[in-house]
Amino acid sequence: MSIPEPRQTVKMHGQQGVVLIVALIMLMILSVLASISIRGASSTEQVANQSRQQALARQTAETALRFCEQQVQLYAANPATGFAPEAAPVGAGTKYGWETMANWDTLAPTANLKTVAFTSAGDAGTTVYFTRQPECMAQYLTPADTKVFVTTARGFGPEVGAKDGSAPRGTEVWLQSVVTMK
Repeated sequence: MSIPEPRQTVKMHGQQGVVLIVALIMLMILSVLASISIRGASSTEQVANQSRQQALARQTAETALRFCEQQVQLYAANPATGFAPEAAPVGAGTKYGWETMANWDTLAPTANLKTVAFTSAGDAGTTVYFTRQPECMAQYLTPADTKVFVTTARGFGPEVGAKDGSAPRGTEVWLQSVVTMK
């Protein structure tokens, strides 16, 4: 005859489910950290894109500024070439042409506003790089002195829509120079 082994009883001391609760809390913390990381990466990407658009708009504005400066210098050398700067206002409180937004955003062509085309001719035809092309205008500093003129240009980022008679929405850079000729 064999002697039966005594049964061992296991006592639970209130630890049921504690591991599950700790695991859920850790999972929740990891989820929050992951969402913060994703949001940070997304905002960094947006900042980089804005910097890119700002750089492109600056480059287009610089190109338009140089174009207008060259055109006015051509006109000063020979009035049959280039384009003539607009006469400057006389008297205090009178605005220059570049200060009036309607001169820039109107659909009607103005004599002093020039659009600089950013295109590339290739085998497949002409490629337009920007929907809204950069613009510039030139103006004599004073009507009596045709040797000093102010050139103002503005360039737009690639996200700015076509000219429609209203102010552009998106990246816009303004540049201005004063050129004195002898």
